[in-house]
Amino acid sequence: MKKVLLFLIITVSALALFSAGCDRKDEGVEPGSEAVQSSMDTAPDQDLDAAALVNGSKITMSQLKAAVLSVVIQNGMDASHTEAFIDQFGPRILDQLIQGELLYQEAVKNGFEATPEEIDSSFSAISGRYESQEEFQSEMETRGFTETTLRENMATQIAIQKFIGETIVPQAQVPEETVKEAYDQNPSNFQRPAEVKASHILLKIGESDTQENKDEVLSKALEIVSLARKDNADFARLARERSEGPSAPSGGDLGFFAKGRMVKPFEDAAFSLDVGKVSDPVLTQFGYHIIKVIDRREGLKFSFDEVKEKLAADLKNRMVNEMMSRKISDLKQASQIEIIFKPASTGSQHP
Repeated sequence: MKKVLLFLIITVSALALFSAGCDRKDEGVEPGSEAVQSSMDTAPDQDLDAAALVNGSKITMSQLKAAVLSVVIQNGMDASHTEAFIDQFGPRILDQLIQGELLYQEAVKNGFEATPEEIDSSFSAISGRYESQEEFQSEMETRGFTETTLRENMATQIAIQKFIGETIVPQAQVPEETVKEAYDQNPSNFQRPAEVKASHILLKIGESDTQENKDEVLSKALEIVSLARKDNADFARLARERSEGPSAPSGGDLGFFAKGRMVKPFEDAAFSLDVGKVSDPVLTQFGYHIIKVIDRREGLKFSFDEVKEKLAADLKNRMVNEMMSRKISDLKQASQIEIIFKPASTGSQHP
């Protein structure tokens, strides 16, 4: 259920996308500078700003632009190209906004709404992600929100969540025999292959290198092997000093990997070594590698009892998604939806 709600929160309103943008903020992605209109803004003087009409309710171009901008920021793309992204992603994101509006209308029709306490809690959860209220206020202003419009959007989301949680989720029942059947029919999903954790030192060889150059590189590799096999040798230090590969700054650390992840000569050597041992130079298309195995994890198969709870939750989540898709399809068929926005390449009415 968590994944279903996350999908809806990300797609059904400008607020939801604003929330996703808040999460990215912690990853060093700077917010865009384009203003955002509230998804509740339906003032008559903005009629020409309509991107779509859903049973008479308007989704504005401002909403669509805000949603696209938030997706751009969330994915670390250049926000200065948002106008181009509107043409590229606009139709798809508009359809998601329409789906959200349909679900909200259905929620209201069935008597689901947010309480003041729920709105307060959601507002506090978002504002609490910031170090100060000043920073939070600045972010809201950047994205075109006021506290009032932000709370209005939260009320919309909460109503949709309640509708889904109380009318759709309870219908999703997964019998244990269905869970067991899914386990038995997909054995590879519940196995962890054998893995090794290794570090390496790479001495590069170019395709155009002469045999003399290759022999010289091999000689250097053999020298490093000798140093690496000495008692109390610091392989990580040798890698930082001598390796020409991208893992050199981390001491040559490649982490754990299973078969099929590395080129075959490298893989064969790594899986044949005991923990703590250093290989002879291994030639691949990248050059000569000196490999040290740091650790091993044997392959294993998870029992049904170990995975049944998570598997049941995954199956239920998949069922809820399928039911949601059918519900949205039914709502679309029973609704009057007018798409006004068209990408510029197809003659959009909106510059």
